[in-house]
Amino acid sequence: MKKIVCIISALILMLAAAVTGYGCSKEQKYTSYSIECALVGDVLSGTETVTFYNHTDNSFKELKFNLYGNAFRKGAQYAPVSSQYRSRAYYNGESYGEMNIISVTEGESPVNFSVTGEDMNILTVPLQAEVFPGETACVTIDFSLTLAEVIARTGINRKTVNLANFYPVLCGIEDGGFYECVYYSAGDPFFSDCADYSVTFTADEKYVVAAGGKLIGSSVNGGKRTSEYSATKSRSFALVLSEHFESAADASLGTEITYYFYNDDDPAKSLKAAKDALRLYENLFGEYPYETFSVVQTEFVQGGMEYPSLVMISDALEESAYLEVIAHETAHQWWMAAVGSNEIKYGFLDEGLAEYSVILFYENYPEYGMTREACLAAAEKTYKIFCSVYDKLFGGTDTSMMRSLKDFSGEYEYVNIAYIKPVIMYDCLRTTVGDEMFFKALKRYYSQYKFLNADPFDLVGAFEKAGAAANGYFEGFFNGTAIL
Repeated sequence: MKKIVCIISALILMLAAAVTGYGCSKEQKYTSYSIECALVGDVLSGTETVTFYNHTDNSFKELKFNLYGNAFRKGAQYAPVSSQYRSRAYYNGESYGEMNIISVTEGESPVNFSVTGEDMNILTVPLQAEVFPGETACVTIDFSLTLAEVIARTGINRKTVNLANFYPVLCGIEDGGFYECVYYSAGDPFFSDCADYSVTFTADEKYVVAAGGKLIGSSVNGGKRTSEYSATKSRSFALVLSEHFESAADASLGTEITYYFYNDDDPAKSLKAAKDALRLYENLFGEYPYETFSVVQTEFVQGGMEYPSLVMISDALEESAYLEVIAHETAHQWWMAAVGSNEIKYGFLDEGLAEYSVILFYENYPEYGMTREACLAAAEKTYKIFCSVYDKLFGGTDTSMMRSLKDFSGEYEYVNIAYIKPVIMYDCLRTTVGDEMFFKALKRYYSQYKFLNADPFDLVGAFEKAGAAANGYFEGFFNGTAIL
């Protein structure tokens, strides 16, 4: 970062800092990604220029990027798809993908980078000069990603191409350093900070492209379509392509909501569910954080997947479950996209709030056929069955919530601890403190940590500041001592 020698400029900057406060300003600077990429066949080739802004109090001598695409390579230690879904996901048999880092430069100088990590999942880029708080470093990475034929977050499907986690992304910063993630199959093994994205994407013009960002412009040349997107304060950028997509849109709430689909007998109903959910969550939690919202039907072995301003909804769901997943994934725009967290360590933090948001959705829209009471009864029954099964199989049940993805035996345990148990936790608390205090706390939590990363104690603090003596209550649920 260039040193400021102008006294007037320095005074202006200091005054701005004094007025706004660290980490809370709407003028806060963010890391930026400028990505140019093209998909040809099963290979995506790209160049990204990353301008890292050091918003911390520490200095950095190197940058670390997650290479999620390497989880699909042959010989990976961590399978990106669990054994439960493997046969469905690999619809044409075994298939492999891989991310290749071709070169890294800083300015005009090549960088002696390395690809290491527990599972060849981390790109380390040493910097020419140490980056101190408030300074920036700019590196350019040339890469390619070979896509596997796999129904997953990243891969070629029979009807769609899912392009999430397709580029090197900076590891999230925690405790003054970059947090490295391996690709656990249970849960969402992701942790990143908000950044501004400028993406130019080229593919065969036969594809309709759904993107997690605002379309700036598009052109066709030689059978290829090039589209430009902008996404601000986003933790990642994702796309889904299909030559089968139709679309329906609604902008009546002030947000451009677009539903992409290829197999939906009542697309207006699905679009309405997204609109209803977005409107409700804005009223209950705070303003929707982006200009656009894409709800995308795609092949996916689980129910759905969330990204900033884009959600994937599995085409294999029954109608009632389909609409419920839309409500759940829409809630993630508040709890994950805006209010971030380390999803490896605290998977329940965003998933639990998103799942409880579904109960709020049903409670406020009875026409969707469920009630708060019915949802809670189903959650309690599911959780009790889980505890009973684990007691019989293992002689006991670990019901603690504060544990890493690596500590879960599989998706069944993870879902019950990260989704179902928090539903019971939030509803009991809401019944105790009342709606006014409950939603006041959630609004506080959202506004205070919007575009930042929170941890479970930040959530507790939001309730405490709202007037709820909730510390002991949450502690019992977090550590597994609460009796349900």
